[in-house]
Amino acid sequence: MDIRPIALIITAAAQTCLLVAVEIGFRRGLGPETTRQIAHVVGAASVAVLPLFLRLSELIMLAAFFTALLAWTRARHLLSSVHGIQRVSVGALVFPAGLLLAVLLAWNHPGAIAYAALVLGVADPAAAQVGKHVQGVEWPVIGGHKTLAGSLTFAAVTVGIGLAMSLATGDVRILAVLGAAAVLSLVEGSLGYGLDNVPVPAVGSLLGISMLGL
Repeated sequence: MDIRPIALIITAAAQTCLLVAVEIGFRRGLGPETTRQIAHVVGAASVAVLPLFLRLSELIMLAAFFTALLAWTRARHLLSSVHGIQRVSVGALVFPAGLLLAVLLAWNHPGAIAYAALVLGVADPAAAQVGKHVQGVEWPVIGGHKTLAGSLTFAAVTVGIGLAMSLATGDVRILAVLGAAAVLSLVEGSLGYGLDNVPVPAVGSLLGISMLGL
């Protein structure tokens, strides 16, 4: 595999510093839901730009390393800032795999990877926050339930991300942006237990290429 050790070590160290930072925040009084979401947002957002600097082989190594690290810390009851939530979820464990799948599906399309990563990193936690605090229509899914308010929030934020990406490329496809957001909302709204962290970025990458032309 074509790997540059220095680039890999620097990136892994930076991502590890994120986990250290949220753990410090947790120990200073932030709740695990808050620290977990900070790690989720920043971690996913970083993947939006990493393909511009790292090779595919290096990203594969990073995903494998952090999957192993997160699995080990969970088994050892460490890193409560990520694993200490009350609800049952495998979202943190499959998080690197979902982002890696998005990268693999759209390696030659960095814009599509960025779109997928931002949807997972921004729209998904926004939906979780709204769904948690706004009562209304809800339905059962594997591992829990989803709410209409959460799904509408996910769709709205995803539309915003799609429009921003389209404007940045100079090729605005409003119907495609709306359609992609609708499809991703269906995917996100059909799975609980954190399992949506796998298909959301994967489908996001494919839609970023096929519908948004990223």
